[in-house]
Amino acid sequence: MVLIENVLLGAESIFALALTVIAVLALRRAKDTHLAYLAAAFGVFFLKALLFTVFLFVVALSLGQFFLLSGSLDLVILALFYGFTLRR
Repeated sequence: MVLIENVLLGAESIFALALTVIAVLALRRAKDTHLAYLAAAFGVFFLKALLFTVFLFVVALSLGQFFLLSGSLDLVILALFYGFTLRR
């Protein structure tokens, strides 16, 4: 039986990868440095989903390690979104 958490994590990974590819293609076309922040943010979001998928099946993370990894990657993502939206 497939758990709904696994399905949602897989969907999140695929969606983050699609957004990363779209942002990279837009960056190549427009050559805007702000799009580099956006592509990097989506890339880190994809990396986060990929790491959680690997850790779900391979390594057992404690709750503290999970929150530390998740929180640190969220801070990086938020900083990159800040660079995309507010820095001019």
